[in-house]
Amino acid sequence: MNIIQSMSPKRRQMNPDGKRDAIMEVGERLFATNGYSGTSIADIARAADVAVGSVYRLFPDKPSLLAALHGRMEQRFIRVMTQAWNSVDAFDDKFEPLIDALLTEAERTRETMPLYALTKDMIGTAEYVPGAQMIEAIETLYRGGAEAGSFRPVPRGILGPLAHAMVEGGMRAWMMNPTKANQTHVKAELLAIFEKAFLTRRG
Repeated sequence: MNIIQSMSPKRRQMNPDGKRDAIMEVGERLFATNGYSGTSIADIARAADVAVGSVYRLFPDKPSLLAALHGRMEQRFIRVMTQAWNSVDAFDDKFEPLIDALLTEAERTRETMPLYALTKDMIGTAEYVPGAQMIEAIETLYRGGAEAGSFRPVPRGILGPLAHAMVEGGMRAWMMNPTKANQTHVKAELLAIFEKAFLTRRG
């Protein structure tokens, strides 16, 4: 061992999955705390205790890492949304648990929610379109209620972006004042908007 090697800090030995998880956990925290321009790949590598080259082997550039993090957050929201949707049978009653679950997840992950404001920094990552997974999930869930006659028929390509924008707006309103009282207010407002816009019985 030469003197340079002996002076180099020893890194933890991790398998590829472990490295990816460590990089993403640290990246999520640093991007949310310091913003896109305030976070470098070197910062992430240092905090994750991996070599800079290890980060680039898994993510070609910084936008690709941010896109992967944003996609992972979307998957979390899709999971809780789907579980809430399936927790009740009647289509007329599905919006309330859905909205409650999404706001609860936003509260649980409040520290990393600022990642949603960084979507402009992912422009150019053609393999990932911010919000596309969520929009597709919304349209898939809605289809059953529309076919049953409980929901108004809304063309694909309009429903998903519209509902996604409503939920995102509600989350932003709650994050500006993240209190329990405001969460209750936002939930009630979103529920009223969803039921008026989409339920046939409210027509």
